[in-house]
Amino acid sequence: MNNNSSQRNNQRDEESALRKVLASLDVQRKAMENEADAIYLELSTPPEEGIEPMGVDTPLVDADGYPRGDIDVYRARTLRNRFRILQTDHKEITQKIEGLLVQLAALKDPSKKLAEEAERAKRLAPKPKPKYDAKTGKWVVMNWDGSVAGIEGGNQIQFKDLSRAVSGLTEPTMDSDRSSLYGADGANGPSSPREEARLVQVDAAPLRPFARVNAVAADSPAEITGLKEDDLIVRFGNVDADNHNNLRAIADLVPMVAGEGGDVEIVVLRRPAEYEEHANQDASNVTTGGSTPEYDDPTKWQKLSVSLSPRPWSGRGLIGCHIVPYHA
Repeated sequence: MNNNSSQRNNQRDEESALRKVLASLDVQRKAMENEADAIYLELSTPPEEGIEPMGVDTPLVDADGYPRGDIDVYRARTLRNRFRILQTDHKEITQKIEGLLVQLAALKDPSKKLAEEAERAKRLAPKPKPKYDAKTGKWVVMNWDGSVAGIEGGNQIQFKDLSRAVSGLTEPTMDSDRSSLYGADGANGPSSPREEARLVQVDAAPLRPFARVNAVAADSPAEITGLKEDDLIVRFGNVDADNHNNLRAIADLVPMVAGEGGDVEIVVLRRPAEYEEHANQDASNVTTGGSTPEYDDPTKWQKLSVSLSPRPWSGRGLIGCHIVPYHA
């Protein structure tokens, strides 16, 4: 009971102090308004019949550029300067009064005070890094209330659930946008600790590998997802032979996907099992060049697709494989 009584007394004292400050600020505001009204009246009233008033923002020089001789130019400038100062001060004191009124209302309703404190904490809390919204193709940031800023209708989307908007995506096409880089809640991720690469049908587009898997680390995301040494990369998400920019596009893409916790579809070419005895010769051709391989021949090359989940692991990097440029 004593604690409750003390809290009520403190609340009354705080409310009384706020009211005194509000009363003082209100007096100052009214004084500013009265002074501003008087200045405006003098500036807008003609000194004599047939003479233009000094004005609030009209020129104080005549047509020839000389100071007007029909008014007190010095006083006009002084009044105008004071009028602008009063406008600025009036705006500031009005904002102070509005803030104190909010505090006073919160004192009368403790639930409002708690809500305001919670909102203030959310606004001041560190914001997560921007995310790439695959649906709109834009980078977005989080509002203080958890919604999305930067896209239309973002106030109805939760920033933490942004990945749900891109569920159900399939393997990207050659002209796909970045939205095809992400899977839905891991739906395209490995279904077992080690997922084998899946064979896909060779499409009509010409197969143009642009990179080669030079090495795969044990127990890395690359090994778990099914990538193997000497795989030739035809497509890495939306990166292909036309836009890889000397593999820099892959280097930019991998951390972005990892930050989203998403997957990226990789299409590779791999020698069938019956060609294993020629592995040394094939590796030599891959490294030094030679005749152009017949990539569209399924008896000589298998086209496979893997769904890679870049992430930190016990080794170096986010995928655990070394990728080098490849030129047929």
